[in-house]
Amino acid sequence: MKFGQNLPRNQVPEWASSYIDYKALKKLIKTEQKTVEAGEDPDLAGFFYTLDRQLENVDTFYNRKYGDFSRRLRLLQDRFGVARRMPQTMDKQDMEELMEALLEIRGQYRKLQWYGEVNRRGFIKITKKLNKKIPSSTAQSRYLTTKVDPKSFATNNKLLFDLRGINEYLSSLKDVKTTDDASSIHSGSSGSLRHMASKATLQIPPTVVETMETAVKSDDSEQLFASLNNLPFNASEEARHSLHLDLLQRAITQRAFTCIEALLGQVSSIEQDEDMNQRNCLHRLVISMGRARALEMSNGKEGTARIPNGATYINAAEPPVKGPGSFRVVERDPDVHVGKDEQAEQLLRYILDHLSQPQRQSILSKDTYGRLPLHYAAQYGLVQVSLDLIRYMEMWELFDTSDGLDAPAWQDGEGYAPYHLAVINGHYRTAKALLLVDDRHQFTSARLTSDHVETSGAALALATKSNYHQIVKLLVDAGVDINYQDEHGETALHLAARFGYDECVQILLAGSETRQMNLELAEKTYGWTPLFIGCVDGHLSIVKLLVDRGADLKKLDLSGWSAQEHAALRGHLHIAKYLAQFTPPPSIRSSPELFAQDSTTRLKAASLVDRRSNAVSRDGSTTAIPTTKSAEPVKEFGHRYLQDESMVLVSLGSIDDRKSKNTPPVVLEGIELTQVHSTQLDTALSLKVSAHGAKGEQSLFDLPIQENISTSPVTFLARDPMGVKIYFDLVPTYAGDPDKPENRVARGVALLSSIKPNVGVNRMTLQGESTVALLSLPSLEVIGEVNFNFLVIRPFKHPNMSISEDRTYWKKSSTMVIGHRGSGKNMSTKTSLQLGENTMQSFITAANLGASYVEFDVQMTKDHVPVIYHDFLVSETGADVPVHTLTLEQFLALGDTTPRQVRTPSPTRMEQRANGRSRKQRSYSMGAPEGQLRPDLRERMKHTRDFKEKGFKGNSRGDSIQAPFTTLEEMLKKMPKGVGFNIEMKYPMLFESEEQGMDNYAVELNSFVDTVLEMVYDLGNERNILFSSFHPDICLLLSFKQPSIPVLFLTDAGTSEVGDIRASSLQEAIRFASRWNLLGIVAASEPFVMCPRLIQVVKNSNLVCFSYGTLNNDAHNSKLQAQEGIDAVIVDSVARVRKGLTGPQQIPGTPLPGTPATGAQVMTNGITERLELSVGGK
Repeated sequence: MKFGQNLPRNQVPEWASSYIDYKALKKLIKTEQKTVEAGEDPDLAGFFYTLDRQLENVDTFYNRKYGDFSRRLRLLQDRFGVARRMPQTMDKQDMEELMEALLEIRGQYRKLQWYGEVNRRGFIKITKKLNKKIPSSTAQSRYLTTKVDPKSFATNNKLLFDLRGINEYLSSLKDVKTTDDASSIHSGSSGSLRHMASKATLQIPPTVVETMETAVKSDDSEQLFASLNNLPFNASEEARHSLHLDLLQRAITQRAFTCIEALLGQVSSIEQDEDMNQRNCLHRLVISMGRARALEMSNGKEGTARIPNGATYINAAEPPVKGPGSFRVVERDPDVHVGKDEQAEQLLRYILDHLSQPQRQSILSKDTYGRLPLHYAAQYGLVQVSLDLIRYMEMWELFDTSDGLDAPAWQDGEGYAPYHLAVINGHYRTAKALLLVDDRHQFTSARLTSDHVETSGAALALATKSNYHQIVKLLVDAGVDINYQDEHGETALHLAARFGYDECVQILLAGSETRQMNLELAEKTYGWTPLFIGCVDGHLSIVKLLVDRGADLKKLDLSGWSAQEHAALRGHLHIAKYLAQFTPPPSIRSSPELFAQDSTTRLKAASLVDRRSNAVSRDGSTTAIPTTKSAEPVKEFGHRYLQDESMVLVSLGSIDDRKSKNTPPVVLEGIELTQVHSTQLDTALSLKVSAHGAKGEQSLFDLPIQENISTSPVTFLARDPMGVKIYFDLVPTYAGDPDKPENRVARGVALLSSIKPNVGVNRMTLQGESTVALLSLPSLEVIGEVNFNFLVIRPFKHPNMSISEDRTYWKKSSTMVIGHRGSGKNMSTKTSLQLGENTMQSFITAANLGASYVEFDVQMTKDHVPVIYHDFLVSETGADVPVHTLTLEQFLALGDTTPRQVRTPSPTRMEQRANGRSRKQRSYSMGAPEGQLRPDLRERMKHTRDFKEKGFKGNSRGDSIQAPFTTLEEMLKKMPKGVGFNIEMKYPMLFESEEQGMDNYAVELNSFVDTVLEMVYDLGNERNILFSSFHPDICLLLSFKQPSIPVLFLTDAGTSEVGDIRASSLQEAIRFASRWNLLGIVAASEPFVMCPRLIQVVKNSNLVCFSYGTLNNDAHNSKLQAQEGIDAVIVDSVARVRKGLTGPQQIPGTPLPGTPATGAQVMTNGITERLELSVGGK
């Protein structure tokens, strides 16, 4: 999935249609996979026929492009000679021309090299997928060896040889001294006469060349022609013609008007066949003006943008989207910069005025790239030049726009007409000038576009993708087909919705007099309309615009899911809530059975896989949810766990969602062109992650890393994790064995023992990200950095920890009710006084009301005792003090507010019956004698953060029936064995500590988890116990340290902003729980209440599904979720919800009040399995 999603981003844009059609091939594999699943033999003939045709197409395109580029390189070598024979000095203009030519050709070669590498990777990936999905197929190795590897694009051997030659040129140029001519302009063509091809042909003496050079510089046409009369009489007419054109170019460079006029009178045509780019003097003059503009910008004039680093640097391992020399410039505003280009424009008009009738055809001449002079004027945003060229073409009756200015006759080799280039580069005024006929100053309404040419719609898509809203409006008003769909079925509105471009969406929705946007056009992959795209990518403003214009909210995609469900799944609950205003609420079916849907009613999950709308998303994330496998009625027991070795998980990039976009896994510095010849950085690169002192397969990551891979760590096993060294090696992707030292380009090393700061015994910093420098070999210069996270999980041992074969993690009966923090969290809006949350009284009450489990929060004190407390900060101290900074004695003293003689908690009903005594009065905190209470407590708490934010504090006198704080040990000893525990491990994530104003350190993870596990295995063997946590790393530790107690991942599911990608949405929670084989997830109830079918997405991923939140206190909402098969609801109103779920008659299997539940089972007396992990990040 990763390769297919990132293919569009790794393509050279102008060659996108010539790549392997990965999606089509993948669909063919899926078709045959269904055949195999149906018990039939697959027929792969159609797949291999299509694969062969695509291989032929890729190879043909590659060879054609290579032939074009290599011809141009030979022309360059013929003119300037080979790199080993470069002169010691060179005219500055000659140097500029040679450098620009080398960069341009080199850029084309790099694009072709990248094209070959990406396609080769595509054939490897698709054949690997075939072997994986169709087990009977073993064709990958044979197909690659016999058909792919022999192709030119698969090896790039000739191309790499040519690139080495270009690098030699660039290397030799750094030693060549340049001589400057201050009177010259940057023409991008040969300025000096010393390297004329005609000079060598005619064998002109150097003294004559110098005389002609002087004559041109002084604009002395008589002296120039006197020198020409001294040429050999046997010179051919072709050689003389070539010499005249060389002199003409030099005269244009020097702006020698008299010589220009005289030389034009001596030639019948200005076409110069030996030019390596097949350009004439008009091409070169327009290009020179654009480059002069770029140079002006690079010097900081006008305070505008600068030339990109591509001019003097290349980006290591990155696809060359734009070749060097394709400078990006900003067009001038004619009202602000009056006369800035007047001299160059006058020169162009002077040449055009003096062209003879036969010479005028050259204004329509196309160069190697199929471009006219008008193309370059449009590319560089030269408004007046574009108008002048159009005016002269009209005057000479050469401006045929009967089929539109984007007709094939006006298109270059890549299918771009001049106005397409203006659009791509964001030149609004130039685009407008090309779209509308101009009378020099005032635009008329005559249209030039033809909506029958598909590139008109393509131009609109390009402008939309770059957010050039002025150009978008211009194209829409000009009558471009706004409903044009590309090969993937996407319109410009899809693109605007994907990137959140409000202005572009408004313009497209407004349409024009003749065109109106069809909002229901769907792309081909998932059947998504722009509304779906906006929902998937989380752009509320876009969704509102589309809804206001009447977008169909009931429309389902090809997999049967609605836009609202996509938004809710991906954590965009603000969008889901907005759409809920316009759609009917889900209803409860009349059937009394509230069990999961049968598998026959399950919907496809294909469109639920991607994080964002498609591969061209900006963050590029790709990992899939395994939602397509069938749900099993039983979650099997005994997952693999650590026994003797520790686990080291290394994640590239940042898991902090706030930083991930700005913290790429690998950052490489630009490479100076003069150093290219001596480095391997100018190729496709991969990062190899390996470990010394640990077991585990190394992993290779192709650069640039487009998708978010921080949630897919590389796994190693070690007996001494602090002795492990993590190596990050930069190696060429296609250089063979990455383990050979000679293939190592750079290396970074992380010592786990010292990479993070020491903050004390059994303490750790919450700052997870680490960075190491990449040092190039053998120079040891810093060329980049690697950003990563790592987690160490140590094994846990206990004599009571074992597995029993006759037990399971989970047996589905009916929807269970779990008491939240006992009989409910304390809230200020309650109409009646509540029991204090997370207290013994509250837990016992919840169990007596029929809760199968009670949920509570466990934190660790300073002296490592697990206590029951929800908030990170203990406000009872009168300050914002974290739990882990208080000792047990200090913590319990803060909760001990009742007189000593009445401090004993209320007995259970069973205890009352046994003792034959009536129930005591409620807690003395309700009405203790004056002087025995602590009236200053509320006064002190009012200055704390929690109290200021909520206006009250849970389990505090006056807001609830206060009871003493309790510990996990007390819970395990005193609570009846029949009451199950849902133990939430409360541990702050970095973003939470920042929000709470806490110091960024806490109890060391392994120490925290081991202490809790030891107590649970000591005292809780006969009790049903579940672990859960909002902290993903805590879940991993709990899962890998023991095999018998199930673990659930808690998630806000998008109800609040978080700083960890794994906790950001329901979709990410499913990914995480599925990847690490957790029992299931506990999600906020909001997405399930709005979109109940999402419960089936969880269930079909073979995960147990719980929900929590205040919405669950409404019996209707809980019943709605039960209808879709939710396994448990965590509620504050236990009695009301349980009554609502069971109804008048009790559903079979529902636990009776006070009896053990049939949910999670603790397993014992089993045979442990040796840990066998899939390592290497796969």
